[in-house]
Amino acid sequence: MDIVTVSIACANGHQAQEIAQHLVENRLAACAQTHSIRSTYIWQDAMEFSAEVMLTAKTVTAKLPQIEAAVVALHSYDVPEILAQPVTWCSESYAAWLHETLKG
Repeated sequence: MDIVTVSIACANGHQAQEIAQHLVENRLAACAQTHSIRSTYIWQDAMEFSAEVMLTAKTVTAKLPQIEAAVVALHSYDVPEILAQPVTWCSESYAAWLHETLKG
């Protein structure tokens, strides 16, 4: 199965929505959801704690290079989190809808 979910941690809801809209409008993702998160990480040798918004997009592996380029162009972080996880199963009807949506 070539379907993946892509996780992108964003600085705020506005940024997450801007990226989500770009990905869906340009048929790079079939859909996207956002939710608030709290992140803990090391940046420049210091422990950081941030309120962020996680954007999760549904797409196919062939779109990942274009998604990466779009996120890098639109994101405010020097090193944006862009992680793709393979989907091991989904309903046939959802897979058909996703593939049809991405074709435009």
